[in-house]
Amino acid sequence: MRTQIRKLAAVLGLCAPLLSGAPVVAQSELSLANFIPPRHPMNAKVFTPFADDVAKVTNGEVTVRIFPSGELGAGPQRQYNRVLTAVADIGFGLQGYTSSQFPRTLVAELPGLFPSPEAAVDTIWANFELIADDYSEAKVLAVWVNSPAVLLTRDQAVNSVEDLAGLTIRAPSAIGAKVLEAWGANAVTMPAPEIYNALQTGVIDGVFIGADAVKSFRLDEVSKHAAFGLPNAVTTFFLLMNQGSWDKLSSEQQAQIDGITGESLSKHATEVYAASGSAARTHLEGYDGYVVTDLSAEESARMVDMLGDLYGEVADDLAAQGIDGQAILSGLQAN
Repeated sequence: MRTQIRKLAAVLGLCAPLLSGAPVVAQSELSLANFIPPRHPMNAKVFTPFADDVAKVTNGEVTVRIFPSGELGAGPQRQYNRVLTAVADIGFGLQGYTSSQFPRTLVAELPGLFPSPEAAVDTIWANFELIADDYSEAKVLAVWVNSPAVLLTRDQAVNSVEDLAGLTIRAPSAIGAKVLEAWGANAVTMPAPEIYNALQTGVIDGVFIGADAVKSFRLDEVSKHAAFGLPNAVTTFFLLMNQGSWDKLSSEQQAQIDGITGESLSKHATEVYAASGSAARTHLEGYDGYVVTDLSAEESARMVDMLGDLYGEVADDLAAQGIDGQAILSGLQAN
């Protein structure tokens, strides 16, 4: 009898909102897929706080479950597709891993456009309408950049652009590859998780990457030299949501999540990357046997001058796709 009473009470409890006329609140758990290890600063300092904030602002009606290290599917290059096909409700990735999908955004990866990562993310959001068409199939939660690129090499120290001649260097995107080729290197693109083995086995001689990646991907273990002071070059990142998953949320929930994403989340992520990059330099300087150098300001300026034709080529490539590349380039340079 007591068991039956308890069951009846439970049923009545579930039905109470209906009986009282109170609205029934649907709860949603959103999956967030990324390919980076749990120790990565993005997981600890961006995605986990983001998940906490979503639960807080929606009063627990919407929660986010994080799946790191490719738990929802291997291959960082497929992150954007996972969002579009709703394998994940939310996905983190790099525009450069599917460069053809984000031709407008990748203009921001040209070296020398911005004096700092902070200026880069400010400029991108101030001119977001110029790149918005890259994201027509998904809901944008954040677009940001990392710390300025550094050159990590196995054997050959890089003190001038001439030292890059003939070296095979990993690039983060199609734009990054063109930059390296303009500097005389042989460029190959590959996702960050593949760099360690490629550098260790000599498949590549070096890597062009944000300094923040040094500790996250243990690149200090497979390189011996780091050249800082390159023309400011950043890599772009996204946090996107499946449009159908977004549309299933109530208008109130959408407004609540909009309030903690967009430009504010993008700036926070950029700050986390910048701090991680500074910490990486300190780490390398204290790493036994590691050589850290800084290119001179004159050398950095010379490297920018070598890219003069590339800016025009990028604008022309976009024009061939029916995109006003010059307007994008001008908008990003204007700030």
